[in-house]
Amino acid sequence: MKEGEEQGWRARRRKTPAEPEGVPPRGGGRAPAGRGAAGGEGIPVRPKNIKKGVSLPGRGTRIRAAGSGATGRGGQAEEATAAVGVPRSRRYAGTAESSPATPAPRTLRRVKHRSRIRFTRRFYALLGVAGGIVLLLMIVTAAKSCGGDGKEFQALVQAGMPLKEGDLHRMKVNELGAVMILEYHRIAEEGRWSRTPENFRSDLEYLYEQGYRCIRLQDLVTNNIDVEAGYTPVVITFDDADPSQFRYVEEGGELKIDPRCAVGVMEQFAAEHPDFNMTATFFVLPVLFGQEEYKEMKLRYLVEHGYDIGNHTMNHVPLGEADEGKILEELAGNMKLVRKYLPDYRQTSLALPLGSEPKDYSVLKYGEYEGVEIDFLASLLVGANPAPAPCDRYFDPLRLPRIQALDPSLDTGDSGIYAWIQYFMENPERRYVSDGDPSTVTIPKHMEERIDREKLGDKRLRLY
Repeated sequence: MKEGEEQGWRARRRKTPAEPEGVPPRGGGRAPAGRGAAGGEGIPVRPKNIKKGVSLPGRGTRIRAAGSGATGRGGQAEEATAAVGVPRSRRYAGTAESSPATPAPRTLRRVKHRSRIRFTRRFYALLGVAGGIVLLLMIVTAAKSCGGDGKEFQALVQAGMPLKEGDLHRMKVNELGAVMILEYHRIAEEGRWSRTPENFRSDLEYLYEQGYRCIRLQDLVTNNIDVEAGYTPVVITFDDADPSQFRYVEEGGELKIDPRCAVGVMEQFAAEHPDFNMTATFFVLPVLFGQEEYKEMKLRYLVEHGYDIGNHTMNHVPLGEADEGKILEELAGNMKLVRKYLPDYRQTSLALPLGSEPKDYSVLKYGEYEGVEIDFLASLLVGANPAPAPCDRYFDPLRLPRIQALDPSLDTGDSGIYAWIQYFMENPERRYVSDGDPSTVTIPKHMEERIDREKLGDKRLRLY
């Protein structure tokens, strides 16, 4: 035995009594086969008498006792392990000499274990967030590459992530509030039925700044309002098809829309504010904006650019003074006029001339004249009030009031556009405010009794 091998640990003389056959070794597990006394199994070997100056391994570190080269009976080298500070049930059962003779001195060396990286819950949470962001970017990129404008994806996100109740209170969401339907006539000199191009532009800018966004009249009537959360829908209408509403001019031999007509002002505003969703309904008379040679071109332009064409009769006849036959003749005549240029177009709305109501409203829904069916979704009054919301039990699509778009200096009855905008600023709970989800109708709990559940259709009612 070499003296250098005694450094580190030195084994103490210890007699190893033979274990009875069939009794498991101490340590709880089965020990590796060894040459114990009487051919029995070996017992754990635990080092004792630690030399000074030798550091003790940390708790739980496995230590291997290597022999000095001496062999037991049969010439086999012996090895034993000991778990320092580990419960007996987890100790490794090493081998020992069966001979009562002093075992060969052993030195203990540290067994190096491969280090393991431990990940915390925070790591996995951050990993999930990063993965979600990457997935979102991939979806947006794919939508843009396919030519989409992102509205479908936005609607999907909004549907999957409804507003929290705190946001509903903060925004004062109320989809049972009132909606303004604005009435314009001429875009010329300022007057009772006229707005200058500059003032019309100012109307649009003020609406935009106050959180209003355009929707089609048909979407209001069918309760298909799709407006960003926190914003208010507004409907814009024009009566009479006056030439000032749509006019072409030649510039340098090229035909262009006059920037000072109504369509010119709206198209310019839409280019600067695409999120305003610029649209309007034109209730036409046979004049069809003047310029006979461009009538068809104008009607096609309106339809192709998101505007609607409504009925205003052929001769501006007050329906309250006409019999049923005359009413049907006037309405069917206007429909035939439009179909002359747009054969497949269907008019779904009517602006009552002078706001005069027919004695029997059923003529507007179930009439027929010379093969032309009369079936309007909506008819509009002149009125001076905002319209109820589509799900309000007071909502009547055939008797929708409108608000005059006129200068405040001419509004003697405080019932024009600016008077009502001011009213809603002072009474925000009366104003229609969208929750941003077209599939849901969200209202305050105290207004539940005013809801007409039959008008909800396939939409879900949310109370807060």
